Amino acid sequence: MKVKIERITHSALRNEEFAVAYGLVIRICEQHDMDRLHLRKSYDELLLFRSIEELPVLLRKNEKLAQASRLDDERDALINSLARVVKSYHGVDAPDVTPHVELLEALLEKHEANGIASAARSLETDRLKKLEKEIAGDPALQNAVAAMRLQSVVNRLFEANREYETVFLEYLAENNGNPPDNISLLRTECAKSLTHFFNAVQYSAYLHEDADYMPFVNALNKLQRYYKQQLKARATRRRNGKKTEEEPPIPPMENEQ
Repeated sequence: MKVKIERITHSALRNEEFAVAYGLVIRICEQHDMDRLHLRKSYDELLLFRSIEELPVLLRKNEKLAQASRLDDERDALINSLARVVKSYHGVDAPDVTPHVELLEALLEKHEANGIASAARSLETDRLKKLEKEIAGDPALQNAVAAMRLQSVVNRLFEANREYETVFLEYLAENNGNPPDNISLLRTECAKSLTHFFNAVQYSAYLHEDADYMPFVNALNKLQRYYKQQLKARATRRRNGKKTEEEPPIPPMENEQ
């Protein structure tokens, strides 16, 4: 019997969606006799990735790391913006501006501000703390920041830096200094296993005429088509300007009526 399993682009699924999609494939398999369908070996290999179903829990545990990453992105953007604004005034001949620009240019050059965002995160934290300390101890620099209307940018830069350090230290304490699980690698290997399993279903159905594969194949294809439709609809919304990254995840198929 020649059958075809629908395929989806697994990389288009968010982490929690991928975990749910994998779990639903397993649920379907549990409702059918893998031995009778000559799929025991491929199915057992697929089961090696059962830990992927714990991915949503793992992601929640690593929320502090995600929060630290967001703060790191914010402080990167702020220090880069500060450097660009000051640079944009270079060469401006205005008595009420030039002295302040020169002071801030010298400050940013001293701290090599253009390279702060690209530095290692711990090093970036230290460098921003030194920059903050110098500004806090120099009234002339404070006046320059105020005169250039950069106070809010500077305040938020140092605030984000302090928040980053606090959150990251909390993460390390909660995880005993251990690095997060390699989610990307786990997903990649699991996706490969799903592909191999679907290939095995197609091959076994072709090879073994003694077994009825259609109920199993239909159930898998129903699931695959559901995710294909959901991903296609999301892509359409994104093209139409919707911020799909802010949408809730795709609900499990059994919740769609």
